[in-house]
Amino acid sequence: MLLRVLRYALPTLLVLLPAMFSFPGLAKASPPGGIDPADPMVRITSTKSNLDAPTVLAAVSRDVAKSTGLGEELVTYYWQTFDAVHCMGKPSTDKPLFVDLYVPGFFTDDLVAKMMTAIAESLAQNTGLDKKWIFVHTHFPLQGQVYINGEVSRWDNYRGKPDKPVRDVADRAMTKFLFNDGAFVFQCLWRAGLIAAGGADLGEMLTITSQVKDYDKESWYQAWNAMARRLRDAAERDAAAGHNVSAMQQYFRATEYYRASSIYLYGSDPRGAVAWQDGRDTFLKAAQLSEGRIRPVRIPYEKTTLPGYLVTPDNTKRKRPLLLIQTGLDGTAEDLYFIIAAHAVKRGYACLIYEGPGQGEMIIKQGLPFRLDWEKVVTPVVDYAMTLPEVDSKRMAIIGYSMGGYLVPRALAFEKRIHWGIADGGVVSPFDGVMTKFPAEVMQGVNVPAQSARVDEIVTQEMGKHPELNQFISQMLWTFDAKTPSALFSKLKTFNQADTMGKIETEMLVVNSSEDQVAASNAQSKLFFNGLKAEKTYMEFDASRGTQFHCQLGAPLASSERILDWLDERAKPKQ
Repeated sequence: MLLRVLRYALPTLLVLLPAMFSFPGLAKASPPGGIDPADPMVRITSTKSNLDAPTVLAAVSRDVAKSTGLGEELVTYYWQTFDAVHCMGKPSTDKPLFVDLYVPGFFTDDLVAKMMTAIAESLAQNTGLDKKWIFVHTHFPLQGQVYINGEVSRWDNYRGKPDKPVRDVADRAMTKFLFNDGAFVFQCLWRAGLIAAGGADLGEMLTITSQVKDYDKESWYQAWNAMARRLRDAAERDAAAGHNVSAMQQYFRATEYYRASSIYLYGSDPRGAVAWQDGRDTFLKAAQLSEGRIRPVRIPYEKTTLPGYLVTPDNTKRKRPLLLIQTGLDGTAEDLYFIIAAHAVKRGYACLIYEGPGQGEMIIKQGLPFRLDWEKVVTPVVDYAMTLPEVDSKRMAIIGYSMGGYLVPRALAFEKRIHWGIADGGVVSPFDGVMTKFPAEVMQGVNVPAQSARVDEIVTQEMGKHPELNQFISQMLWTFDAKTPSALFSKLKTFNQADTMGKIETEMLVVNSSEDQVAASNAQSKLFFNGLKAEKTYMEFDASRGTQFHCQLGAPLASSERILDWLDERAKPKQ
């Protein structure tokens, strides 16, 4: 109603008393009514009151001059009254105040906004009237701006029209999600995708990212870590009060916020290991509240143990088909719970999530880098799984994400007890994929000692140009225990399953994404699928449902639906 009163009453109720000031160089043209566009003028209209109008006007004049930098002599102020006003369905004797603002045509919108705000604040201070009852409206020649409800806007806003330009479609693409920094976009899509499984909440995530400066890794760490601590503290209070469901949910989200905060610190900053440990600890606290559905496990492996979780639909010990789940280059066991395990248990699967060398705890705490012969990792996991009373060993599947699309198939060439294998996406040669990111000179210089310095120089230059490439190579240097890019590539070149994928007998699902360009993953998946001799299925995701990126980044729910449907038809988890 106030808007309607203002919109229709102002043109008739407010009469400007002109100020006379001319700006040098501005040609004078008197519009109808004798109003000069070169004269800044302010007219205030109110009901009759006991206010000392001259004193109020003098104060407004001083305040506006101080706030805008316009000299007091440049703007003329007037006050007039009218006999009655009907507002919000009732007669009013003390409100509102209507202000007409006439300004020169060359004033900027920002200056006009400053004048409006300064006038309103000064009137509120000097009349005792709440700012919500002070309305400022621009007139000839800069029509359109309005101060209403305590802020400056435009009349078009109130007519259902936007006050800002429509954003270009390209600026709203998934590749521009929240940031221009490609690495930030990757990580934010990752976290946003975990909302469906309780690993994040949209409001919290947008609050975090609003505090992150594009390309600024320190602000990234600070914002994510602060929210993680806030949720952990809230979870502790809820747990102490017996609100276990709320506590578990907040521990889950704190886990992933800690995890996100550490992304750029691993291997180079001790805060990375601290944040990882904080995330692991909060997940363990959530597991304690899961009523036995999430159990931490230690899997015997050579002279140590692999960390993992057994996740089940309930704690009945009923035998179920088992899905072994592992990540690739930069994931953790906790990530995998939200990416697929939380969805798989709803269908009746037991899930055994584990980390191997180069991943999670194994690299952060135990210092064990990736190894070529990944069957030496998977076979102990299968040995352990066969001892679990919840597991039907005749219905066992395994899925590997990202570089796990190399590691899992490599293991399946030797480990024959697993019935179904899933590679999202498949990888023949991670070395060949990585080389697509660099000039041909880099590939030609690998394993050529005389070219090592040149290879390192080129790679360093490219990393400096592309944040996502910088993160990718930095992660590999750490997890493969390589001191230089040339040393990394020499190790990576040995990871190749051209000679082993033909030995796979397990039925395979090869998953691909139409726009996956992480280490040429789209092409690598097709090469891998074509090289398989076992029974196989090819599944490609695309942009029609936002599943076009690496491992369906940002859409794990849509991804897991199709992947698990494929597995359901074979493992039949409800039987």
